[in-house]
Amino acid sequence: MKNAILAASAVFMLTACGGATDADADGDGTITQKEVQAAMGDVSISPGQWENTVEFVDISFDETKVPEEARGMLTGMLEGMKGQINTTQNCVTPEEAEKPAAEMFSGNENADCEYNTFEFGGGTMNMEMTCQDPSSGTAKITNTGTYSDDAYEMDMTVAIESPEMGTMTIAASSKGKLIGECPAE
Repeated sequence: MKNAILAASAVFMLTACGGATDADADGDGTITQKEVQAAMGDVSISPGQWENTVEFVDISFDETKVPEEARGMLTGMLEGMKGQINTTQNCVTPEEAEKPAAEMFSGNENADCEYNTFEFGGGTMNMEMTCQDPSSGTAKITNTGTYSDDAYEMDMTVAIESPEMGTMTIAASSKGKLIGECPAE
């Protein structure tokens, strides 16, 4: 789950400087993976070295669904993640900047995910997505934020509902900024 939030943050950085808007191109109320890919087709970003920071703001779970003997361990693990800050840097080449991977937001075509909202434009971003997995339950992912040519800020929430474990909610905050040219190789 931690990796999913970090990946979402990095993907947002890769798409933040574009001009895509509401992805529901045909207006049918359903946003398909192909519509997301098409909406991302016009997106480009600034090449260079980017710094991305993700902070885990809150993590909660339904204690009544967790066996008593595991509650303490799970609580300790999740409490340890709160306030944790992960910072990464990555180089975006001019080639990558021209065509960021739309598949990163549209997802795997075999995944059972559906977008309720996917909007980029005018310096704001709003995304809501629901994914179903027979083995782990339902995940609802929301991202809202702002962006400019050289920076972004976003709040993310992932709520996972599992028959066995109840609901676990993870809230994170992500910031990214262009910090200069890519290091020479």
